[in-house]
Amino acid sequence: MATTPRYDAFLQACDEMQRRRDRVAKPMLESLVQQRVDPELPSEVLLAHIIAESLLTRLDRKLVEAKNIYLQSFDIPQIELFYRMCESYPQVPAAHRVANDYLADALRASREATLFEIGVGRGVQVSGLITELQQEPGHLRSLKVLALDPDTTNLAHSQARVEAMPAGPIEVTFVPVHAMLESLQPAQWLALAQTAGHNVVVNSAYTLHHTVHRPNDTELRTDLMRRIAQFFRPQLFTLVEPNADHDTEALARRVDACFRHFGTVFDLIDRSDIPTEHKFVVKEKFFGREIRDIFGVSDAFRCERHEHYESWLFRFAKSEWTPYPRALDHGLKLPSYCTVDTSPGLVRLGYNQQPLIAVFAFESRGARTGAEQ
Repeated sequence: MATTPRYDAFLQACDEMQRRRDRVAKPMLESLVQQRVDPELPSEVLLAHIIAESLLTRLDRKLVEAKNIYLQSFDIPQIELFYRMCESYPQVPAAHRVANDYLADALRASREATLFEIGVGRGVQVSGLITELQQEPGHLRSLKVLALDPDTTNLAHSQARVEAMPAGPIEVTFVPVHAMLESLQPAQWLALAQTAGHNVVVNSAYTLHHTVHRPNDTELRTDLMRRIAQFFRPQLFTLVEPNADHDTEALARRVDACFRHFGTVFDLIDRSDIPTEHKFVVKEKFFGREIRDIFGVSDAFRCERHEHYESWLFRFAKSEWTPYPRALDHGLKLPSYCTVDTSPGLVRLGYNQQPLIAVFAFESRGARTGAEQ
């Protein structure tokens, strides 16, 4: 990417921070923090402000507070903010659509099946999948949703959403699991696999990059993917992840990745038709929260550790998964300035020649089916 004085200042500040020369880095970062932050601020300046503010938080939280930054407030309910984000970032709902197409294709082949949902959230994607299946069930007549999430509020919301859905030809059972995937012990993995039974599909949307691991640990996620294959032997594993390189302890590399990824996302949002004020809130609050975690939280605890899609492909290969054998027509209708690239087991959704979100569809070797009963 072409460098700018602002970008170069960040790299110099990161170098000083790595050398533990905080007194030198502070004024560099402070000069990039804006006194007034509002919808009129250009996206590249807003992004630099959020990154600088976050890095300063690592050095001196009181210094950031002393800046008395003005941030215009907009009272937009969180659920509306989410939908506004989807309107301005069409690749997000498109990724759910692609994953659900694969999941529905695999589930329709069995009379009884289980969806192991890793990070169910508020149940938006799951409810969309169930609606699709109830309309076109294929052979499916019984679906167990094994929903894992570390947040009990999420589990309660998603269970209520699923259980309130209209009845159809498929009997749906919701089984909440309050846990973090990376904290499961071998006995818990076995118990979950036994509960799931045969004809299992697995879905993880924007979840695996949240798994907590020690700094510089590159194997935990591969091991988790290997355990999913070994214990569940699923017919399909769909994984949805942003395409960015934030799982690094090198600050300069992280800053570069943030400018590339979120700079592209912010530009995409600016192309949308939602109100200017809503564009600002989506950028500053919705994605600003992720950026502040990437830079403003101790590396031992931060959870926004995105990876490039090539890294996930390597993890799939190492944990012995193979691309889903059937190619599907997803019928995506995205704005002309968006891109869709498809290859076996992978759909990349992008903008400006840059993949922003990757959807993976892989199957485990020797998938466990009802024929084994």
